[in-house]
Amino acid sequence: MKKFYSLIAAIALTATVNAQTTLLSEDFASYSAGGNTASSGLAAPSATDVYTDGSNVSTFPTGTKVYAAGGMAKFGSSSVAGSMTTGTLDLSTDGGNFKVTLDAKGWIQTGGTAAGKITVEVTGLTAQTLDIPAQPSSLTATTPLTFNFTGGTANSTITIKTTSPTRAFIDNVMVITTSTLSVLDPSKTKANLVKNTVVANEIIFGAAANVSIYNAAGQMVKTAEVSENSRLDVSALPKGNYIVTGLVKGQAVSQKIIKK
Repeated sequence: MKKFYSLIAAIALTATVNAQTTLLSEDFASYSAGGNTASSGLAAPSATDVYTDGSNVSTFPTGTKVYAAGGMAKFGSSSVAGSMTTGTLDLSTDGGNFKVTLDAKGWIQTGGTAAGKITVEVTGLTAQTLDIPAQPSSLTATTPLTFNFTGGTANSTITIKTTSPTRAFIDNVMVITTSTLSVLDPSKTKANLVKNTVVANEIIFGAAANVSIYNAAGQMVKTAEVSENSRLDVSALPKGNYIVTGLVKGQAVSQKIIKK
């Protein structure tokens, strides 16, 4: 058993985990009117500009020329671009690194092909634009797009808009902060944050810190303020591997623990 724990400890010295926090998620389920596979008729997007009558998507309180399209949002008209702007978001967490992901497809013209461009604008940062690949009118699948940003700040807003062509369909928008946590070798750090790396019900701490605990999927599952030699109850956490992070005397320390 001692050799097994030694092996786990050796693996912990080089392990990394990607931590992420979802700040916004919108699937446009409330945009149920109309459709997104035709440019005319009953299967076309709703002719009502949702922002004329008031938005029914709380995640995007302002915008223009955005229409209900059968569970998607259709941005833009034949000559005017469409746009949506989020409420205020704190994009400074995780070092200001975040991404905006969405699914998109071009405006479907009967018997032709379609392509489009999507631009994402963030307060204080350089805007980014990505192309939507051309696709035939019979293709209903969307294309996933990811916009990666650094330097995010608090009290920011994000605007998603079409450019040229001015029409496109958008779905499943998410704003996610991202960071990579490295597990450090305790022998090379001045502060040993966790005393017992194999845990039954309590973590025993070797230093005072504000700590965060992440599971193997990078999700934060617990936070606490601890003192030296204090114990933190983690009996409710499922068995598995976790990363404990904290700032000890100005030094970032991360350690892997095993919950039995």
